Amino acid sequence: MLSYGTCTDTGRIADLIAAISGALGDVPIPDLPLVACAPEYMEQKATIDAVFALAFGLYTYVNPVPFVTGAPNLVQLLTSDLPGVTGGVLHIETDAVEAAEGMLAHIESNRKKLGL
Repeated sequence: MLSYGTCTDTGRIADLIAAISGALGDVPIPDLPLVACAPEYMEQKATIDAVFALAFGLYTYVNPVPFVTGAPNLVQLLTSDLPGVTGGVLHIETDAVEAAEGMLAHIESNRKKLGL
């Protein structure tokens, strides 16, 4: 687990992820054993960080449900269509154990794919 400071510091984590991808032979970002996680975010800025992570292709867990449910096209994109667009996956789960299991399953699956 890495924390890169405030929500405005997403560029630094993106640089690190790109470096990891390059070090592993330019592995596509969605195939890396990584997750973005905001388990109990307290500010709406976390929603845009989650959108950044999804656009970047990361498996992304957030709780509570982001304030986007009033926009049906956006909900469709974030919950169904996004894996085919960026490779990003939005995982919304209110049960902490279920959320952790989902994140670990994603990490282990991608590690296995990469032989790590």
